[in-house]
Amino acid sequence: MSSDENNEFEALVVLQFSSSTPTTTKNWVVQRLTDDHHDDDGGAGFLVRWDKDPQSQNNILLIGATRERLFEGAENLKLKKWDKKKGLRDFLIADIEQFENSENPSDILFKSEKQRIIWDVLQNLSPKKNEHAVPGVPTKFFSPENDALLDILRDLDFIQNFFPLHDKEELKLLERDWFKSFDAIFKPQDIHKVRNYFGDNVAFYFAFLEHYTKALIPTALFGIFISFWPSSDFFKYAFFCVFNVLWWTIFMERWKRLTNRLAYQWGSLDLKIYERPRSLYQGELQQSPITGLPERRYPRWKRTLKKYFVSYPIVATCIAISLWIYFTYYGVQQSTNARYPLPKSSMAVKSKVMRFVPSASYSLIVIPIKAIYQKIARFVTDFENHRLQTSYENNLTAKLFIFFFVNCFVGLFYEAFFIVDFNSVAQLLTSLVIVNAFIGKFTEQVLPYFNKELKREELNRKEPSHVKISEAVHQAKTLTPFNGTYSDYLTIFEQYGYVALFSAVFPWITICALISNIFELRADAFKYCHVYQRSFARLASNIGSWHYAFDILSSVSIVTNTALIAMQPSVREYFSSYTDVEYILIFVAAEHVLLALKFAIDFAIPDVPYEVQIARAKNTYESHLALINQRKAKAKSSNQ
Repeated sequence: MSSDENNEFEALVVLQFSSSTPTTTKNWVVQRLTDDHHDDDGGAGFLVRWDKDPQSQNNILLIGATRERLFEGAENLKLKKWDKKKGLRDFLIADIEQFENSENPSDILFKSEKQRIIWDVLQNLSPKKNEHAVPGVPTKFFSPENDALLDILRDLDFIQNFFPLHDKEELKLLERDWFKSFDAIFKPQDIHKVRNYFGDNVAFYFAFLEHYTKALIPTALFGIFISFWPSSDFFKYAFFCVFNVLWWTIFMERWKRLTNRLAYQWGSLDLKIYERPRSLYQGELQQSPITGLPERRYPRWKRTLKKYFVSYPIVATCIAISLWIYFTYYGVQQSTNARYPLPKSSMAVKSKVMRFVPSASYSLIVIPIKAIYQKIARFVTDFENHRLQTSYENNLTAKLFIFFFVNCFVGLFYEAFFIVDFNSVAQLLTSLVIVNAFIGKFTEQVLPYFNKELKREELNRKEPSHVKISEAVHQAKTLTPFNGTYSDYLTIFEQYGYVALFSAVFPWITICALISNIFELRADAFKYCHVYQRSFARLASNIGSWHYAFDILSSVSIVTNTALIAMQPSVREYFSSYTDVEYILIFVAAEHVLLALKFAIDFAIPDVPYEVQIARAKNTYESHLALINQRKAKAKSSNQ
């Protein structure tokens, strides 16, 4: 179907070919995209149009779909939409009049949902059954049953960009209340608008960041109060430690409840019944025990061997290198401290500056190390060849958690618990928090934005003033490709570790984190709207395995904060009448009591809000009644 002849065409997704892609190959891809999807060997059934901008050099293909095709895709994906009478349920074309906005069918699906439908179809689109080589590249062979079209093009480096288009009008409405207005700093996000535009996965990130930022306010205020409270260090530290345990446990429990409430409202709470294999998953064709259809399978023992003989040794090597860098820094720091003591004179300022240089340098070195490791972690996780996206993400998160925990916190643990030098801990902690805040803002928001502006100026210089550059070309050549929310979660994870693990003794960390996050929340919003290419909306019911990473930190923080308090000289002096063994036992008992308190709170607060429990039970009851009525109708028709 020619897109130019169809008035329904709406550009939703951009597929940009590399300049080396043969014309024959492009035509082959277009044919597969536009072939009727109802045929046995059918294509995607989409509409396409070549971008007419001279800058695209006939390499940018705009992909859209008719309303009917999108409705079919929504039904196949089991998208949840709001029924006017029955609440949230699976979208069905036969019942389209029952759904909200049915009087204007174009508004039933959000643009992000339309783009997700296209993405899902293209991830599973294969060549025709009688095709075994790429047109234009006869030496590139493939298996039609085992290879997806996009994977074949990626292997040949024929795809330069593949992303959904930003919508300028929707962005203007979203950004006005999200980050552009001055009062946006002081009012909560409309997280439902964020979800409608970017999808569940991005919305959950911003919901978590906002929830965490709000949770920092009480701890920051209490930390300031404790710092000026005229009492002994023991009572200050003890009160703040107990408060932290209670508050961060409640924080995680409240987040679980908010997660389940949002997931229910967005129709993703109980939706993930069957998960399709990843498009990059490789394996031999075997019959699926679930669908009965042929699908790729990869032996588990091969993946296990890859993990134990490739992935784990690489991760261990990276951790060893990270530790070697830290101990090298520690040696330099000790030499600097010995060379520049802190005399009570005018030279004290110079000494403090020189003593701060090694820790600042180490904080700067750590940043590229973390970026390099993220790439290594992705590479080895890809190499392991995970079948499902959830498995892939869990394994990637585990690798990132282990490395970042060692890289960010082990040095602080070493200086606090082995060297017992709290001045060094405070200095390194200050350096890490400040440098990470400034460098992070610069590398994640400022630098990409200036890079985008330079690209835009260069793009405008190449074209005469009267020639208008198309939106697809502009977004393809100036915006940064979106690589997921991992880097953003890692930033919060690292900061949360500093706050949870060390704030009982260093309460100023919480204040720094709060100030940083107030700006981070809106800076990230700007980044997602104007620096990144739009992400494909993905179904999500929570923040995934990151929840467990944050929960582990909450538990570890009880041990570290209790130990830090016990090792304070002023606290030991307060318990001077006790022997060392009795002193240790007191704090071990306190640590066990706090852990028990945490688990008691976990148990006492239900993860699922009451209204969501009622709604789920009601849906289960109605589904059961519908099944009974269906069986009765079937039995009645068979008797007749």
